[in-house]
Amino acid sequence: MFIPNSLDIDEIFEDLSKIIGKENVISDLSTRIIYAQDPMPYELEEHNIPILVVRPACAEEVSKILKYANEKNIPVHVRGAGTSLVGVARPKTNAILIDLKRMSNIKVYPDRGYFEAGPGARLWKVREELAKYNSILPAFPGSERVATLGGVISSNTSAHAVDAALGKPGDFVLGLEIVLPTGEIIETGTESTRRPAGIELTKLFIGGEGLFGIITKIRMRLVPGIYVKNLVAYYKDVDTILSTVVDMYRNMVPPPLFFEFVDENAAKVGFEAVGLDEPPGPVVMITMHDWVEEGVNEKAKIFLNFLKSKDIIKAKIVEDEDEWRKIWRSRSEVGNFLNRKGVVAGSEISPRIDKLKDAYYEAKDLKNKLEAYKTPQFFSFGHIGAPTIHANYLIPFEVSNDVRKKFVIEVRMKTEEINIKYGGCGGEWGLTAQRIDFIKKKYGKVYYETLKKIKAVLDPNNILNRGNLEGWW
Repeated sequence: MFIPNSLDIDEIFEDLSKIIGKENVISDLSTRIIYAQDPMPYELEEHNIPILVVRPACAEEVSKILKYANEKNIPVHVRGAGTSLVGVARPKTNAILIDLKRMSNIKVYPDRGYFEAGPGARLWKVREELAKYNSILPAFPGSERVATLGGVISSNTSAHAVDAALGKPGDFVLGLEIVLPTGEIIETGTESTRRPAGIELTKLFIGGEGLFGIITKIRMRLVPGIYVKNLVAYYKDVDTILSTVVDMYRNMVPPPLFFEFVDENAAKVGFEAVGLDEPPGPVVMITMHDWVEEGVNEKAKIFLNFLKSKDIIKAKIVEDEDEWRKIWRSRSEVGNFLNRKGVVAGSEISPRIDKLKDAYYEAKDLKNKLEAYKTPQFFSFGHIGAPTIHANYLIPFEVSNDVRKKFVIEVRMKTEEINIKYGGCGGEWGLTAQRIDFIKKKYGKVYYETLKKIKAVLDPNNILNRGNLEGWW
């Protein structure tokens, strides 16, 4: 294990204990290994394991840790809940790992029109607190029981939500408290509900994935509560679903909050898992929203008529809440099934709308062109209305770790080529770590070098999340 400047773990432990207390510095190997884990389906290597795990309680403690790390030239890796699907959560080099879970306070200011929360606040707790004030959190990941607000803002993911419906979570951020990589603490943004115009540093850290600073407080505008109506549609084939999405945008049909689909293979698995009858083909799940009940009822009727204008088997508004919970849960059950069945390399393709069909069929055909493992099974489900294609390639558990890693890398590289070909980008999973080649190919050398220059100005010793911008696997 790499320990800089001839320091040993015991010495670093003692130094950090003086900053945040011994009870908040973790040195045992098993815990450090747990903190290095993420959803990637290949094994950890020694350089992924953190030197120590620290749990600061405030910006001032984070600041002292970073100043110490700069002084001793020790890398620092910041982590939320570790649910990122593109390798951002896994340290790329032995580092002090900062766990922000103690910074989980939530305070709502209804008379000011915003709330403030720590980066370690779990999304479900934030949502629960906001509901007391008839407000919603504009981010909807499936992992919200464990995912943190800091992670959502650092990746700027809207998850299930269609961007055209509510926008990104970052659109509602009014300001941030940031600890820069060198330890200085800055405040950005405003306490007004009108966000600043012009140059404003908040935008640099939203979606920054911990490269440019550590978020220690988030201020977000309160979003009024919404009414929702759920719809389900059963299709003959995926091609008609893709046409539905394209026509929705082409004809300016009001976009739904959620527009999910499961292909025919995934639908059978998911419906069986939740106790529903086998569907006749691929399935679409849609949630309409509005701020008034009459409005959402009207939108649901409009969208139902739009669906029925397509060549589908049937579509309906789902009034029974228990039925909807089962239909919605069937989508997540597909992922559970695949992870029990074998090794899954998943990818996210968010193409230009008019190229949705081309991108989907190239992703599907890719299973016949992979070299690391021949002809894996293909399953697709996810946020098709965003539009996002979640392409999943399944191979047996029995393959070696070396094959697993090569397989995941090849899937990511080749699906990113589809993104580049059809004007797409990472709409949900972020850009760094496993997407550096994508950045270079899509945006060019000058773009990538500009990112490195910004990083070098803010983090001259390359202390924070070292390896993510370099693209280490």
